[in-house]
Amino acid sequence: MLTHMLHAYDLQLNIAKRLVNDVPDDQMCAQPHGLVNHPTWSLGHLVMSAHGVGQLIGIEPGAPEGWDELFKTGGTPSGDRAGYPSKAELIAELEKIHDTWKAALPGVDATALDAEHPNEQTRAYFPTVGAMVAFIMTSHEMDHLGQIAAWRRAAGLGAAK
Repeated sequence: MLTHMLHAYDLQLNIAKRLVNDVPDDQMCAQPHGLVNHPTWSLGHLVMSAHGVGQLIGIEPGAPEGWDELFKTGGTPSGDRAGYPSKAELIAELEKIHDTWKAALPGVDATALDAEHPNEQTRAYFPTVGAMVAFIMTSHEMDHLGQIAAWRRAAGLGAAK
């Protein structure tokens, strides 16, 4: 099953790149028609979510300084481009976290994945660490990539090519 998840994870990284490939860096924080989660925030949030969950299974490639606050769950993305990393930095970090997870996951002990999730509130949705890992690698990432796809349409860019 892991082979299949890693394949999907690769596909998602390619989708992420395609979604922002033609977006000018200075438009990455635009919030057209009231859409709050712009591509910069969505990509940074994916990186930081993977960092946070990765720590539960010993994957700690080192998060960029300040990104934890900038892209935290429940945070309010700003339309001001100042203070956010560039598109190139975001894509480089997303590639880095994907590569790190792909290299590390085959060596993660099954008992770590089968362990009860340490956060009681989160455990209501993800009873095990492995359930959370699967969510972060699949549903969570695709949810935010879908937001970028919707953002593209609202920004008048159309479908990614």
